Amino acid sequence: MLQFEYTLLFITYTALTISLFLQVLCYNKKMENRETIGFTVSLILLLISISVSPLFSEKETTTLSTLLCMILVACTTFLDTLSLQKHSIPILFKKIQIGISILLSVVVIVSKLLGTMMFAQWAVVVFLIISVVISMWLQRQTKPIQQFQHLEKSNRIFALTFLILIPIYLIFHYAFEKEYQQFQIGFLMYIAFSALAVRKIYDDLQRLSLIQKDSSPNEQQFKNYSLTKREQEIASLLHKGVTYQKIADQLFISLPTVKTHTSNIYKKCGVKTRNELSNLLR
Repeated sequence: MLQFEYTLLFITYTALTISLFLQVLCYNKKMENRETIGFTVSLILLLISISVSPLFSEKETTTLSTLLCMILVACTTFLDTLSLQKHSIPILFKKIQIGISILLSVVVIVSKLLGTMMFAQWAVVVFLIISVVISMWLQRQTKPIQQFQHLEKSNRIFALTFLILIPIYLIFHYAFEKEYQQFQIGFLMYIAFSALAVRKIYDDLQRLSLIQKDSSPNEQQFKNYSLTKREQEIASLLHKGVTYQKIADQLFISLPTVKTHTSNIYKKCGVKTRNELSNLLR
């Protein structure tokens, strides 16, 4: 079992590292949010802490660094969800989440100095569970922003999975500490993180056009956004990655005309880039 967990841990590290690298590339192309990168970094830091902590502390199942990383994961989970979904939640709630995270971090550090980690440990667990539950509930109750609408179905499935898995893992780990020592279930968390990273890797590769996208747009979207016949032709070619000049040559129109039609298509569809249009038409 221990060797199995080590293998899963290595896979999880690799998947999250690759995912982080692709997210940075997407961010440089203005296709990714800082909150998503922060969330991935927090997961990597948590895994590092969980992996390294036993080497320095055999008595404690949860070290100071792990608790601080759990707080970071709780904070970034909520902030990342808000950045990806359409909602009417005031920015004040972001500030409250950050404020609670900072305050709880201080409490954890002070508790460590005073030797009263049990209270702080449970406070962090409750905070993380609440953050995950609210974030996953929000993800299932709201629509994703335009750029990520193509992930709506898979997001809902992952939200339901994490909504069930993460609280169960945390409660089992901290409420049944002795049983946990005999029956390790950490591999469930590794599998969940790996699945999350692999799905993100696939999506980022598509957004970066490093793997072939579906070349057939959803024609129903043409009707939904009232595109003219000419705009439909150009939108289909844009979806396939054809350059403006090649579109002009293929349709026997001028380059400025192609750009004008493209601008009108973007306005009607409510997008700003070719990548967003392609995701919309998928």
